[in-house]
Amino acid sequence: MTIHLNRGHILALVLIFILTGWIIIGLSSEAEEYNNPRPLVMDEGLRKVQVERMQGTLVERSITVSGKTAANRSVVLKSEIRSTVKAIHKQKGERVKQGDLIVELDARDWPARVEQTQASLRQYQLEFDSAKKLVKKGLYNESQLAQAETALANAKADLTNAKINLQASRITAPFDGIVDQRYVERGDYVKENVDILKILDFSPYLVIGNAAEKDASFINIGDRAEAVLVTGDIIQGRIRFIAAEADSQTRTFPIEMEVVNPSGAMTSGLTAKLLIPQPKQFAHNISPSLLILNDQGHLGIKGITPDNKVVFHSINILKAENTGIWITGLEEETQVITVGQGFVEYGEEVTPVYKKAEENKQDSTTGNNESALINDPALINNSGTVNE
Repeated sequence: MTIHLNRGHILALVLIFILTGWIIIGLSSEAEEYNNPRPLVMDEGLRKVQVERMQGTLVERSITVSGKTAANRSVVLKSEIRSTVKAIHKQKGERVKQGDLIVELDARDWPARVEQTQASLRQYQLEFDSAKKLVKKGLYNESQLAQAETALANAKADLTNAKINLQASRITAPFDGIVDQRYVERGDYVKENVDILKILDFSPYLVIGNAAEKDASFINIGDRAEAVLVTGDIIQGRIRFIAAEADSQTRTFPIEMEVVNPSGAMTSGLTAKLLIPQPKQFAHNISPSLLILNDQGHLGIKGITPDNKVVFHSINILKAENTGIWITGLEEETQVITVGQGFVEYGEEVTPVYKKAEENKQDSTTGNNESALINDPALINNSGTVNE
C-alpha cells in the first residue's frame, strides 16, 4: 500500500522530530544539573556576588574634533579682459599688502581710449547743454533734446568701460596676504575669466573641523580651545563659528577656531586635533569589562540597591584612559557588581561580598578587576558567583 504525504503531513513530522530533540536535551541537562548542583547558593537561598562601593569624583574633559588648519580668507583673482601678461611683480610665497600691484596685463590702447572718450564726453556735454537752451527758445523740439541726451549717456558709458578695462589690466591685492599660487607666466595670452593667481589671508588663521551631534550643543562661540598640530605644535584660540544646522550627509556641525596670528605666517591644510575644554563633570572610573547592554539596548552596569536587589544603572561614557573608562549617570556612591553579574537577574536579592580597600586600589591600576577575580579559583566557583 502506498502512503501519500501532503505538505502538511511532512511539516507535522518535522515539528515532531524537533520537539523530541528538545525534550531529550532538556532531560539530559536536568540530569546533569541534578548531579552537579551549584554550590554557590547559600543556605538562605541567595547568590553571592562581589560588590565594590564606587565613589564618584569631578573629572576634567575636553570635546575632541578632528580638523585641519585653514586660511581666514582665500581668493582666486581672474582676468577681466583679453590681453597678454606684461609683467609679474610678486612671486609665489611673497607677502602682499592691500592694493599692491601683482600682475600687469598689456593695456594696449586703453589709456588712449580713456583720453579719447573723455574728450568725446566733454563735447557731448556741451551739445546737450546747448540743446536745452534752444528748447527753451523754441528753436529745438523735445525729440532733438532727447537725441542729445542719449548721445551724452553713451559717451559716459564709453568712458566708464574704457576706465574699467584700463584698471583691469592692473591686478592688485584685495587684502593683506600671501601669494599662494600663480597660474600664468609673462607673455601668456589670457581671455576673460581666466585664473591668474590665488591669495590667502592668515591673520587670523583658522582650525576647522566637524563636531559630532552629541557634542555640538556643548560648544559655544567664544569658548576657549586649543589645537594639537601634526607637527606637535600646540596653538591656542577661541571658537568663532559653529553651524546652526548639521550637514545633511555627515550629520556633523562645521566648526571654526580662530587663532591670533600677528606675523601672518602659517600653513593651510595641516592635520590638527581640536580640543575644547568643558566644565568638570561628576563621574566614576570603571573597567570596560563591567559594561553591559540591557534588553532595550541601553548601555549600563549592574549594581545593587540598599536592600541588596540587583538593579541596572544606565550610563554614558565620558572618556577613556589607560586606567579604565569614566562614566556618568551614577549617584555619588554606587554599589557596583564587579564579579558574578552575568549570573543574577534584575530584581533578584543577593548577598554582596565587598572588596577590601587595598584590593580596590590595586585593581584600579590594572583596569581589569573582573578578569583578575574570575581567574582566582579560591574566590569564584564554576557557576560564576562568589565562594564564601
